[in-house]
Amino acid sequence: MLRPDDYEQVGLLLAGAARAVADDVRALAGRLPEDDGRRLFAEFVVGQADDCLARPSRTLLRGRDRARTLRALYERLDRLQGTAPGAEATTTASP
Repeated sequence: MLRPDDYEQVGLLLAGAARAVADDVRALAGRLPEDDGRRLFAEFVVGQADDCLARPSRTLLRGRDRARTLRALYERLDRLQGTAPGAEATTTASP
């Protein structure tokens, strides 16, 4: 079992990674047409991530939520890569 400070530290690391991936997802989704379902779903996933990252992460459950959020963002990023014009040149995060 970790100490509360350790959970918070892990949460901060996950939040930093999630924010970086969310930025990439936003950039790729922004290159798609506004009525494209992939863009709409990406915007939804990023919105959910923003909500999760706004809450402090001082427990195992919150840390787990952030890890799931990061995984969802990477899944969305994987699906968007190669679908938007110029997608290869804009992504900075890597799995």
